Amino acid sequence: MISLNLISPSQKEYLRYEYLYLHVRTVTVLLLTFTVIVSALFLAARLLLQDNFASILTTTTLVNDKNRNADREIKDLNKNLKEVKSVQADFIKWSTMLTNLHRAIPENIEVTYLNLEKKTKIFNLNGRALHRDDFLKLKASLSELPYLEELSSPLTNLLKRDDVDFQFTAKIKSSAINF
Repeated sequence: MISLNLISPSQKEYLRYEYLYLHVRTVTVLLLTFTVIVSALFLAARLLLQDNFASILTTTTLVNDKNRNADREIKDLNKNLKEVKSVQADFIKWSTMLTNLHRAIPENIEVTYLNLEKKTKIFNLNGRALHRDDFLKLKASLSELPYLEELSSPLTNLLKRDDVDFQFTAKIKSSAINF
């Protein structure tokens, strides 16, 4: 078989370029068409999502408006509960100690200063006793109290027979503070 070629080489080259151009143009048109379709789908999805977001936002806002007062009341209540908890954590029932201390003080004793400190756990008591015997009774009854330890007083408290100005210091037991 013999093939006859009646087209000149320049025309042959032109046809080959024309053929390539048609393929490139077809592929470009297909890509452009695909891009336009995908863009249209993205635009539709975006509009749909915006509409859905707007409806959710209005629904949520309506729910929040209805519950806003309840939320505020709950926040206030929680804040008050935290304050109460902190106050209760610092609470010490001093009344039992003070009642026992009052019972331990004999007559003819005048208390001028009383200090009970939670942080340092220190007890200070100052006052005046009419007689040295009253002072000694006070010292004995204070040393018998179950919540005091290491009771001490200066020796100068014993020098006077009458009108004894006294001072006592002691440590408060941790068990007495942490009921």
